[in-house]
Amino acid sequence: MNVLGVDIGGSNSVVAVADQSGSIFTHKQILTPNVLGPNLNIDMILTAACQIIQETGKSIDAIGIGCGGPLDRRTGTLHKVANLPSWDGICLTEIFEDITGAPAFLDNDATAAAMGEAAFGSGKGLANFVYLTVSTGIGGGIIINGKPYRGHGENAGEIGHTKIIPDGPPCKCGDRGCLETLASGTAIARIAKEGLADNPDSILNDALNERDGLTARSVSVAAKKRDIYANKIWSDAMYHLGLGVANVVNILNPELVVIGGGVASAGEMLFKPVTEVVNQRAMKALADDVKIAPSHHGDLIGVMGAIAVALEGMQG
Repeated sequence: MNVLGVDIGGSNSVVAVADQSGSIFTHKQILTPNVLGPNLNIDMILTAACQIIQETGKSIDAIGIGCGGPLDRRTGTLHKVANLPSWDGICLTEIFEDITGAPAFLDNDATAAAMGEAAFGSGKGLANFVYLTVSTGIGGGIIINGKPYRGHGENAGEIGHTKIIPDGPPCKCGDRGCLETLASGTAIARIAKEGLADNPDSILNDALNERDGLTARSVSVAAKKRDIYANKIWSDAMYHLGLGVANVVNILNPELVVIGGGVASAGEMLFKPVTEVVNQRAMKALADDVKIAPSHHGDLIGVMGAIAVALEGMQG
């Protein structure tokens, strides 16, 4: 059995062809900035998918799609996705089925990534763990008793929309003070830009002229170079992220919290402070019983999750 995995993000998307063991034959990353809108981005994703299917010469038996929520997994439709607001009402499974002729299955991207870790990565063999993605937004996937937990409406895991600061920054979800407004890649870049005028000596001013502009990575790199302003922005974000993880640990008592996504590529600059905050703010017995670790598959965990979604879909 061969499957197509499709990981759709607010900045980048990845497509891959793999076999039933999760071994990837080939993959392709596509820039899919939200400003381009759904039609153009979906066309680019479909084009890339068709290219890699042709390159491998493999017939596709199923398609797995991971995308931010909320969504309706049963109908394959998106519903008011916070980081993809213009995608509301789009039936992704129907689009991919029409193009490929193979059955398509949709799931929340973070839940999918947790499934990928359970099947092929750091969570293999574990009964209870959480996957947290920290990139354009923040999402969570929950594995309980070896199975993905989706909740009553199948949209559980919106850890990015847990409240950290009452009446804090406004969020795309319509509320305020969400973890996503304080520690996501988008938030880190936004907060850094807001204070640049008062910090003319910060090397972050140079990042404004770079091709990608000032990003969360710009902040982590500048903080590593001991830029005072960048260090404060990064430290605050990691403190808030640590609070979010501590809440997860207190509520779910997982044996592992896997953190992936673009911001997690900062490595120990993320994992060290987040672990310290969890040790300080989570209940001691629970904090002592959890490991916080990077994704086994790095940048490919999203598409590995989509592959897992396809395989689960075929199993019924």
